[in-house]
Amino acid sequence: MRKKIIIKGVLIGIIDQIVKTMVIFTLPKTGVTVIKDFFYFNYLENTGAAFGLFSGNRWILIIASILGLYAIIKYFLLDENIKKTEVIGYSLVIGGILGNLIDRIVHGHVIDFIDFRFGSYQFPLFNIADMCIVIGVAIILIWLLKNSLASRKNK
Repeated sequence: MRKKIIIKGVLIGIIDQIVKTMVIFTLPKTGVTVIKDFFYFNYLENTGAAFGLFSGNRWILIIASILGLYAIIKYFLLDENIKKTEVIGYSLVIGGILGNLIDRIVHGHVIDFIDFRFGSYQFPLFNIADMCIVIGVAIILIWLLKNSLASRKNK
């Protein structure tokens, strides 16, 4: 099961890199309006983590990513009875971490391009890898919470 999760994670990381390469070579410097006053594609070189935290700390973020991948693979994927839901969650997280890790190593920054705006508020730009990490973590947390509540009922 561990191999399946890693293979799916690598595939997600590759897809993320393909999309980012397309963004680099095809997205106009002025960006693209998808839905006026709501959804745009804009190119941003993010030297930090989520919301620009730890900006300029490339090596710390690279090391943190590698340690995160190691921890997930070594400690969280020990169970041979991992359910399909967990496979999806862990694959998404691994793929997202890999996608952003490759950016940091190759470019020195993460390429963000998805841009949402709500009135005068502009949500921080993000990318597919970021979405995979957030969705994957949410799936894992919901799965753990659901199982924890189910096991309490059975006691």
